[in-house]
Amino acid sequence: MIRIRKAVRFLIVAVLLIALFAGWQTGTLCSVGYDAIAYICPLGALETIFGSWAFVPRVLICLAVVVIVALVFGKAFCSWVCPVAPLSDLLRGRKAREKDECERTQAAHRVLERWSDTNAAQAEKHKPIRSRVDGRHVVLAGSLASAAVCGFPVFCLVCPIGLTFASAIALYRLIGFNEPAIEVLVFPALLVLELTVFRKWCHRFCPVGALLSLLSRGNRTFKPHVNASMCARHAGSSCAACAQACPEHIDPCADLGDRSLAECTRCGACVNTCPAKALSFVNRKE
Repeated sequence: MIRIRKAVRFLIVAVLLIALFAGWQTGTLCSVGYDAIAYICPLGALETIFGSWAFVPRVLICLAVVVIVALVFGKAFCSWVCPVAPLSDLLRGRKAREKDECERTQAAHRVLERWSDTNAAQAEKHKPIRSRVDGRHVVLAGSLASAAVCGFPVFCLVCPIGLTFASAIALYRLIGFNEPAIEVLVFPALLVLELTVFRKWCHRFCPVGALLSLLSRGNRTFKPHVNASMCARHAGSSCAACAQACPEHIDPCADLGDRSLAECTRCGACVNTCPAKALSFVNRKE
């Protein structure tokens, strides 16, 4: 599944870049002068509405599509489409990767501690108290407020998603049309700076993730489903392989993780890691 996900993300990004280079006008008003790339950004349409203070039918249609997709697939955009996650992985050093692995291991230990005092029937009562608002939601509110005050989507100027495509376009114009510009240096530099200084961008700062997490609370489909008859933890083993593999610190087995299942990006790490093959994204008969 992970290979399929990576292939799909590569294909989507490639198609978007080709569309931008060919001038197919594939986006919305949230473009900051680079054609219109907001279709790949669920936040773009909302910022456009706040910034324009006007009824824009195509923007509302784009926003409606985002809502429907989030209700059906949750935060799948984050792992299947967004280019920021693989770029962050590319820029992280060995120590950062080891630290992330250590944090996932600690999160898995907390899951087992919560599970040890309960069972499958009582798991709902032992879910940790989780804050519904974090740094991402603060950035989301600031993004919408700045768009309303300034009249255009200010966050798009520093959005890692937009900077990724803007960097590609600037490089394309330099190579294809011999149009040297300061953007060739500025955009990639800003992108690298953001993803290295704000190492936990996706978890702590991303307003796109915040918006999708709010919408995903109404999601009921394509969520991790555990077959209790096959699950080692349900059989009495102290297994938390799925929780340890999850980059979002979610417990797909019983939702006892530090973050709720609404944060699931459908990356497939838990399904691939489960030693008993008890997890899937379809509700199989037990």
